[in-house]
Amino acid sequence: MSYHTKIIFGKEQVRKFYNKEPFNDLEKSINFKQYVFDTKAERNAFYKGIAESIGRLEFEVTNEFEDKIDEEKEEESKFDYWAFIEKYYPKYYSCDSVLLSDILTRKLDGEEICEKDEEYIKEWDVRKELFELDKELLCEAFENFFNIVYPVKLQE
Repeated sequence: MSYHTKIIFGKEQVRKFYNKEPFNDLEKSINFKQYVFDTKAERNAFYKGIAESIGRLEFEVTNEFEDKIDEEKEEESKFDYWAFIEKYYPKYYSCDSVLLSDILTRKLDGEEICEKDEEYIKEWDVRKELFELDKELLCEAFENFFNIVYPVKLQE
């Protein structure tokens, strides 16, 4: 998500803005500025900084909006490998490796796991083990997908 803002700088230009008076091209190029911030905190700090340095009466925020398109694009570009594994991994719902991956993921995410599982994995490098396990699951799911899409043709 990004935060966009348009600001008019200058006492006279702020007055004209409130009186709905037209601006000439020079005023538009010099006194109108657009900014984009990655976070709301950055935007707010910027506002505070300019208010302290030049005074609130000498600028006016004319337009603000949040751009959620970036976040949506980022979400779309992420590969949901678990959806792929669930669809193409053989015997997904009865596989011990899938269960173990779930336990390791919950551990890595700081979620609670049962004492028995905690004891079982206590000496493990959880991140490394999860990576290797998920890699194996994904490879087998991809192999199954590949065989479905491009089946081996029997020679007659």
